[in-house]
Amino acid sequence: METQAKILVVDDEPTICSMMTVFLTQIGYQVKTVNSGEDAIALFKKDPPDMVLLDISMPGMRGIDVLQQMKSQKADCGVIMLSAYGDDQTIQEALDRGAYCYIQKPMELTDLKNRLEALHLSITEAA
Repeated sequence: METQAKILVVDDEPTICSMMTVFLTQIGYQVKTVNSGEDAIALFKKDPPDMVLLDISMPGMRGIDVLQQMKSQKADCGVIMLSAYGDDQTIQEALDRGAYCYIQKPMELTDLKNRLEALHLSITEAA
């Protein structure tokens, strides 16, 4: 990777955020984490990332609503939705609103790495 892509991890589980930070940093990304949709929107406005890993199910603001706000501010931001509880309707709604893909938790880190690389490539080619 020539330049470090910036990833924002949004998950209400601090252990997921910690694990993602370690893994994503090791494979060459700059990582910031937040534990709520509201914090994600605030950080996104200040410092928009290249990609977002966004939990669908969080207390307070739903991941789908966070996705919609992010896409309205930066349409080319790549968003991967994450959830342990995703139902088909919610997953389809996320994809319809501009999510790149959906990954079921717990996830295979190799799968996550491959999807992030493909997403980053599609973003840089579109730019």
